Amino acid sequence: MSERALRIRPRPRVAAIEWTDPLMAAGNWMPELIALAGGESLFGETGRHSPWLEWEALRAADPDLIVVLPCGFDLARTRREMAPLVGKPGWGALRAVSEGRVFLTDGNQYFNRPGPRLVESLEILAEILHPAEFPARHRETGWEPHSS
Repeated sequence: MSERALRIRPRPRVAAIEWTDPLMAAGNWMPELIALAGGESLFGETGRHSPWLEWEALRAADPDLIVVLPCGFDLARTRREMAPLVGKPGWGALRAVSEGRVFLTDGNQYFNRPGPRLVESLEILAEILHPAEFPARHRETGWEPHSS
């Protein structure tokens, strides 16, 4: 699957959000997972702690996709915790938001710690990043589109 994802062009620019308030990008293994799924991680570096993220930096980057995966939260809790992010000035003007490419995930089960589920984590990211190429096998259990 990863070999197929790596050949897809263009590679969407992805903001992976590990925490919504204060804003934090995903680091550690997430940038590498995003790359393997055929995307480009805009914030965070493989092997480094998740960095704090200034709202203006996210606005300036204007990502193609936003994937929200708060540490320790399941899908329902992630949905409930979107208010601080959605309430930021200029949220609706972001490309990912206006194009309906904001996705909520079950960070607790799939993204917040390394382990055997990393394969499923990669599948989820590939489904989100390249929906025309990968069937949505984990939709509604591991991820869902954000409805503004």
